[in-house]
Amino acid sequence: MGKKKIRITAPSPQSRSILKPVIGALLIGGLVWGLASLFEPPPDLVPYTKYKKTDVSAVEPANKPIPSTPPKSAAPAEPTAPDDPMAQAADPDKNALNSMKEVADTPLAPTPPDLPTHLPRETLEHISKAMGLVEQGKYERAELEFEKAADFSPNSPEVFSIWGVAMRMQKKFKGANRRFARAYELAPEDEEIVFNWGMTRLFEKNADQAIDLFQKTLKLNPKHYMAHNYLGKSYGLKKNLAMEETHYAKALEIKEDFAQAHFNLGIVRSLQKNFEGAAPHFQRAIELDKQFEKPFVIQFLTAMDLKKKGVGPQEAKLKPSPKKGDNKDSPKETEEAAKKSEGSDHKMEGSDSKVTKPVTNVKGRITINSQPVDGRGIVILETKSKLKAPEQEAQPLTVFQRDLRFEPSHSVVMIGSTVTFVNDDREIHNIYSKSLGNQFNLGAMSAGASRQIKLETPGPVILRCNLHKDMMGTVFVVPNGYYAQTNANGEYQFDNVKSQEYILEFWHPQLYPEDVEKNIQSIKLTGKDENIDFKIASASKPGEIHDLVDATDYNLVVDSIAKEMFQAIEDWDKGKKFIPRNRMLKAITHYYDGQGLKGALAKSFSDTRSQKLEQSMDEIRKQISGIGVTEPVTEASLKFKAERIVVQLRNHVKELEHRLNPKP
Repeated sequence: MGKKKIRITAPSPQSRSILKPVIGALLIGGLVWGLASLFEPPPDLVPYTKYKKTDVSAVEPANKPIPSTPPKSAAPAEPTAPDDPMAQAADPDKNALNSMKEVADTPLAPTPPDLPTHLPRETLEHISKAMGLVEQGKYERAELEFEKAADFSPNSPEVFSIWGVAMRMQKKFKGANRRFARAYELAPEDEEIVFNWGMTRLFEKNADQAIDLFQKTLKLNPKHYMAHNYLGKSYGLKKNLAMEETHYAKALEIKEDFAQAHFNLGIVRSLQKNFEGAAPHFQRAIELDKQFEKPFVIQFLTAMDLKKKGVGPQEAKLKPSPKKGDNKDSPKETEEAAKKSEGSDHKMEGSDSKVTKPVTNVKGRITINSQPVDGRGIVILETKSKLKAPEQEAQPLTVFQRDLRFEPSHSVVMIGSTVTFVNDDREIHNIYSKSLGNQFNLGAMSAGASRQIKLETPGPVILRCNLHKDMMGTVFVVPNGYYAQTNANGEYQFDNVKSQEYILEFWHPQLYPEDVEKNIQSIKLTGKDENIDFKIASASKPGEIHDLVDATDYNLVVDSIAKEMFQAIEDWDKGKKFIPRNRMLKAITHYYDGQGLKGALAKSFSDTRSQKLEQSMDEIRKQISGIGVTEPVTEASLKFKAERIVVQLRNHVKELEHRLNPKP
C-alpha cells in the first residue's frame, strides 16, 4: 500500500489550455499607438510580445456600443482567469484566493489618452517620436523627446499626461506620478487625467491613492463606468470584496453591455462562493463577447446547471471541454451519467458539514468487476480550487527502454513534470503518445540517446513505440491535490490531508474513460476519518490498456485560422480599424493556441517551429495594426504572407498526423 503527496504546478492552458485554460490564464487591451496621422486620434494597439502573455478573452470588444456619456479613455485589459475560477475560493491571504485575486485585482496594459489635436505641430511631432522610441525600448531618447514637447507646450496638461502614461508603461511609477501631478495641477477638472493617474496608482499597487483618484474621477463624471470598474479592482487589492462587487455592479448600471464588468462581477462573486449570483454574469459576458467562452467558465456553468437539476457538482475528468460543432451528450444524458456516479460506497458529506479537525485520514479498497485492482490504480483527491495542495512540488522522472520494455512500465507524476526518455537498449526506439492533451512523437532514438518532454496536461499518457508494437507503458499526470497508489490488494490510504472539499476520482489503465467519469464524486473532508470503497463495473478485461485519444481535426483548425486571417485582410483593405486586429488575435490565440495546434507542433517537433508560425501570423497582425511598419503594406502582400502561412500549417498538420498515427 503506497501513499504519496505531491506538489503540482498550475495547469497548462491547452485550454484546459483554462483559464494553457482561461484562464483563464492573461489579457491585454489596446494601447493608443500608430501616430502616423498627427491630427487623428490613433487606434488602440499593443505589441503582441506583451499581448500573448495574456488571453484575448477578457478584453472588452473593440466595437462596443458607446454609452450616452462615454469615458474618453479605453480600458486596460483584464487578466485572464485561471482554468477553474469557480473553485478558487479559500483564505484571501495566502491560500487558494491568491491566484484568484490576481485575476480580480491586477490591471494590465495601460492605455494613454487620445493624442490632442489642438497642440502645436512641433509638440505633436516630438510626442509621436517619443512614443515610437518607447515602443522600441529606447527610453532615454524618448525622455528627451518628451522634454522637447514640454518645452514647446509647458502648460499643456495633455503633454504631461501622455508622458506619465509612457513612464507607466516602463513601470517608472515615481516619474509617472510626477508627470500626472503636473497635469492635474494644470487641469484639475479633466476627468481623464485624474482617471489615468488613478490607473498609475493601481498599477503600482497603491490601493488607497488609486481609490482616492477614481473617486475624484466619479465626482467629475458620475457616469464614468471605467472608473467604477477599476475602483472595484482597487478595493480588491485591499481584500474588500463587498466594495469590489458594489462598484462592478455600478459600472453595469451605467453600461449594462460592459462584458468586462460582467466577467469581473462573476469572478468576485465566485470568490465569495455566491455561485448562483456569479453564473448569470458569466453567461452575459459570453453573450456579449464569445471570447469569454473559456473552458473554466463553461465547466462552471455546466456544474451549476447540474446542481439546479439536483445533481452533485461532478466534473467530467479525462474528457475534453466541448467545442463548437462537437456532437456531445445531451443535457439529459449528461445528467443521467452524473447520477450513475455511484461506484463508491461512501455517503457524501453535506455541504454544511463543519470541519472538526484541520486534517483527515482517508482509506478504502478498489475492485473492478469484484476483483481487487493491482498496484497501478491511482486514487486522486483533486483540490476544488484547482490550486496546489500544501508541500507539493514538481519532480523529474526518467523512463528507460530496456529489453523492448518501458522501465518503469507505469509511473505517476504531477502536472508540469519533466520526463526524460533514455534508450538503454540495443534497438532503435521511437516513443510517441496519442493521449489527449499529451500528444508527442520523439522520433527515432538510437542506443544511448535521450529526449525530454514536459507534461502539462493531467490525465493518462499511453507510451508506445512505432518500431515495436508490443511495447506499451503508462504515465499518469495527476492534477493538483493528493494522490495515493493502490497496493496488490487494491487498498489505498491518505494520511493527514487537509480538511476541505475535493473531487475524488480513480484511474486504472484497465478502465475505459467513461468508467472513470462514472466514478467521479465530490466530497468534503471534515476531520472525521473516512473509509471510501470503489466497486466498479466495467466491460474491460484485466491486462487491457485504454487510452483517451485526442480526436481534434487539426485541418479544421487550420481552416478556421485561414478564414480569420483572410477576412482580417479584407476588412483592413476596406478601411476598418479594430475588427481586423481582433480577427488576427482570434486566429492566433483562440484557434492556433487555444485549440491545441501550437502545443501539438511544439511537442512533436520543436518550440522553435511552433513559435515561428505564431510570429509569422503576428507579423500580419502588426502590419494591419500599423505597428512598426517601415515599408508599404498592400492587400496583395498580406495575402501572399497569409497563403504561405496556411501552406506551412497544412504541411505541418500532415506531418503531425503521420507522427501521431505512425505506420510500422
